[in-house]
This record gives sequence, structure tokens and C-alpha cells, in this order.
Amino acid sequence: MRSGGGQATRLRAPGYEPRVLLPSGLVATLLQDLLDPGARGLDAAALSGAVDDMKGRVRGMPRYLGAGMTALTLAFGAAGYRRWPRARRLAWIHGWRTSPASPTRDFIEFYEKMGTFVYWSRIEHGRESH
Repeated sequence: MRSGGGQATRLRAPGYEPRVLLPSGLVATLLQDLLDPGARGLDAAALSGAVDDMKGRVRGMPRYLGAGMTALTLAFGAAGYRRWPRARRLAWIHGWRTSPASPTRDFIEFYEKMGTFVYWSRIEHGRESH
């Protein structure tokens, strides 16, 4: 800490912002359930890349929007979502999707739409590189 004009200021590296990291397993399970509710199977490499992309998109959001999305993601998984049977997870998603609370609906819509986009972009990119 350095004092300047009688007030203490924290020294930080340029561009540093504290971030809570989203659990990859939670994001992966959520994407699997949203993109493949019938459990037919997703491409593992594309899913892994989509998880990284989604986490990056949340990290890249403006501070207050990103903080809200991070909090909703962590709250979504706090009840043990990943350990539940698939049918219960899909019911949980449905509950959030149809909730009277707009932020929960927006949360599901974000992961569903952006997750679909980044996953299929990974699939297409993989096809182009072969």
C-alpha cells in the first residue's frame, strides 16, 4: 500500500481485476445438458473448447454483468447439480428457464445460445482444419 495525499491506495498490476473462476466441470455439465438433452453424445474436444470459450466470455464481460453471471453460475451449481441424475438436472434447467425471475431465464438463455454457438464453431473449425 502506498499513501497519497493522506489516503491509502492499493498497488495493482495494470488491467488486474480479481476474478472468481468458474468450475469447468459445472460449465461442461450445463452445456452437455443444454446442447444434448437426449444424451446422444457431444464431441469431447469441441465441448472442452466450448467450456473454455464460455468461461472466457463470462470473464470478458463488463464487471457488474460478469459478476452477476458468475454468481448465477455458482448458485446454479451450488445445490449439487453435477451429482444429480440427468432427469433431475434437466428439470432444474426447466425450472430456471420458466422462472418468474428474469435473471434466471436470461442465465439459461445465455448458456444455451452462446454455448450452442461456441460448440458448433469448434466443430466447424475442426472440420476446416482437416
